[in-house]
Amino acid sequence: MTSIPEVKVHFKDLKALFNAGYGALGKLHEEVNAPVVKARLLNQEVVAVYGKEAAEKFYNATYFKRANAMPKPILKTLQGETGVQTLDGDEHLKRKGIFMDLMTPDRMADYRQLLEKNLTNALNEQQGTFELYTLAKKVLFQTICTWSGINLGQLTEQEIDALADDQVAMFEGVNSASDYLNGVIGRKKAEKWAQELLQEAREHPLDKDRNLALYAFATAKDTKDNLLPLETAAVELLNIIRPTVAITVWVALMGRILFNKTEVYQKLANNFVELQDSFIEELRRYYPFFPMIPATSIQDVEIDGYLIPKDSWVVLDIYGTNHDARSMENADSFKVDRFVGKTKQISYDEEYEMIAQGGGDFRQMHRCAGEWITLHTLRVFSDKLVNDYTFSVPEQDWTIPMNQFPTYPQSKVLLFKE
Repeated sequence: MTSIPEVKVHFKDLKALFNAGYGALGKLHEEVNAPVVKARLLNQEVVAVYGKEAAEKFYNATYFKRANAMPKPILKTLQGETGVQTLDGDEHLKRKGIFMDLMTPDRMADYRQLLEKNLTNALNEQQGTFELYTLAKKVLFQTICTWSGINLGQLTEQEIDALADDQVAMFEGVNSASDYLNGVIGRKKAEKWAQELLQEAREHPLDKDRNLALYAFATAKDTKDNLLPLETAAVELLNIIRPTVAITVWVALMGRILFNKTEVYQKLANNFVELQDSFIEELRRYYPFFPMIPATSIQDVEIDGYLIPKDSWVVLDIYGTNHDARSMENADSFKVDRFVGKTKQISYDEEYEMIAQGGGDFRQMHRCAGEWITLHTLRVFSDKLVNDYTFSVPEQDWTIPMNQFPTYPQSKVLLFKE
């Protein structure tokens, strides 16, 4: 086996590396022309990997663990400090099972029906210029709350908007000091709100027998058959709500590829039934979302002929894997028909080449349980945007900064509807 090549990153190089954003790890790989590379960043040695073999090993609990791998600042904004993403072994299986039991075909049909109704109502109300990003944020928040068993009927529009903004603050809290502060504040407010909902559900379990996220987490237990602490249950309820609101990012990126690249729109519109799911998969592959995910090796592990020692802090380059020329032809091009014949329905095989929301097996591994919600969401939005409505497209900034996490068009996709 080959020793891991190392890139010496000097302090003066850090700004340029961080400005590379989604391409930062790719630059390290390019410098040594190797799929495995190590470097010291901010006094932390990191081993960076990408590609199909790397993903297969990375999502295998025999080789890697997630506990204590994610930097604390990320936990304080994005994921929460006691969530399923931080667990391993039996604890992970038990907690992940709660999420997976919510994702039944019937419940996915319920979600899609709710979303179609809410999105249709929201689009019908639009007159003049509006931001697709902002519209999607509110529609998705309202939809996932209703689907989860949360009644927003007693809240004002301003209160609903504020709660939705708290979800956004959590997943945008990595770009600057002010964004981070907003993310911490947003998480504290959101967790307090979720705890109040869960406490009410525990005291008045009217719908406890229904397969609703609010009641599932209100009654969830750990591996010792103890009721989850209210704080942990709140983190997990938000792990249903926040990622669904975050699909807003992909909706905005969908708007970019449809309305800024009219040839894509025309190709999809001309053969929508055959191309819709392929278009959605390619959208998730091609555009960046979060750039990487960390874990710690629990034994020596070989990846692409390189030996990674036990106890190494390893980051899997998600963006790099989705653009790996070793696995995909013309990986840096958007091909609407790339996944024709390969699209996923409600039951998936293991996945390691296109890992926009994680890889491997859903129950056993750290693959996002909400991937089905994502696919149904993008199906509904693509159908409405292509088939059901006609928009004019104002002049705007379509730029997607590669050093903004997650990134989306700067104008948030402006559309005009008469």
